[in-house]
Amino acid sequence: MTVENIKHHDTKLLLKLTIPIFFELILQVLLGNVDKIMVGNENLANAITQANTIIDMLTVSISVLSAGSLILINQYKGAQNIEKEKNIYSVAFFFNLLLSIALGLALFVFGKQILILMKVNEAYFEETLLYLRLCGGFLFFQGIILTFSSFLRSNTFVVQSFIVSISINILNVGLNALFLYVLKLPGIISVALGTLISRFIGCIILLILIIRLAKIKLSVKDAIKNSKTELKKLLKLSIPSAGESISYSLSQIVILTIINIIDTKINPGAATAKSFVNIMVQFSFIFTSSITQAMQILLGRYLGARDITKAEKLITKTLIISIVSSIIIAVIQALLARPIFSLFIDSYDIVTLCVKIMFIEILLEIGRAINITFVRALQTSGDVIFPTLLAVIFCWGVAVIGSYVFGITLSLGIIGVWIAMTIDELCRGAIFIVRFKKGKWKKYNLVEKTN
Repeated sequence: MTVENIKHHDTKLLLKLTIPIFFELILQVLLGNVDKIMVGNENLANAITQANTIIDMLTVSISVLSAGSLILINQYKGAQNIEKEKNIYSVAFFFNLLLSIALGLALFVFGKQILILMKVNEAYFEETLLYLRLCGGFLFFQGIILTFSSFLRSNTFVVQSFIVSISINILNVGLNALFLYVLKLPGIISVALGTLISRFIGCIILLILIIRLAKIKLSVKDAIKNSKTELKKLLKLSIPSAGESISYSLSQIVILTIINIIDTKINPGAATAKSFVNIMVQFSFIFTSSITQAMQILLGRYLGARDITKAEKLITKTLIISIVSSIIIAVIQALLARPIFSLFIDSYDIVTLCVKIMFIEILLEIGRAINITFVRALQTSGDVIFPTLLAVIFCWGVAVIGSYVFGITLSLGIIGVWIAMTIDELCRGAIFIVRFKKGKWKKYNLVEKTN
């Protein structure tokens, strides 16, 4: 679809792109813990959790690089620079492939040392190591899936990407059941094999789709030839964003440690409240995450065509929809929090704690909606350093330190932690609004427009 066609139908197309992405993310949340559920053993579930903590952090790096390729592809489309667009497919794919292979080898070779440093419990240490080496060692499957999915989305084949995601997850469940209940293989091996085989088949399906549907050709020769110029642009976009994501993940681990201290000293049940609240909170910003991913596809094309007016209107429209939807969802969740949490938690005090958090969460989600929208908008424009520095400074300086001060020093417990995280989100949101209004992002130009 050309930029001219998109201009007249951006709202309709934005929602059309958003819906399949939304359901794909919902599916990921619902089935993200399928391996842990199906093993039916607490120690094995803990082993998978420990291994996935490491795998997920490395997957973030690959996913950010895939997002960087999506931005460049759509900017080249907007600039109608077909030759450059073709080149970025090969450069992005082979770089992501090599990176994911290297990360997988590192996990396989140094997995034991990493788990020792993490002080993983001896009761499930060997199972953790086995799952880490199997699923982490073959990390390149996930790298290929993320890259190919970004290629499909860049060409607005979001429904096809969604269908493949559903297929992979359903296949994963079926294979887990086959290995666990029919072939009676050991639990960790069963779910690891189910994950690997389903991902491998997903890679094959996606490869067929990008070749036949999106007409994408991957060439080692083109990747090597254009690696210097295009890879430089890709890394310029991706490295700061990857650093931001990793920094955020690490800050959340520290905050979780603070909550564990609170659980033993101030708020018994704080850790339990955090676990259950997190499950519900994930649904608060899924729509925002979906619509901003869809926004990036259209925004990249507007910016590539240097149509700044359309780009600004699209960002503003996305921001309004994100804030309104986040408020509605957060308010509904807060009002229904007590009956929902009472279904899973026996303690009245912990349920009450969860309810209080969910009302604070309304304000937090406003800030989060602003941040997600502007971070993705600025990254798409090429303004990547500012959101990264802002996130690192505030995540650690406000969210982490504030959690300790409010939660432990002032004895506000987990409520204090949520207050600190809310202040972090709202402050960054206010700064992003000012940054956007100043318009420095409009001066960035990632691609060359052809005549």
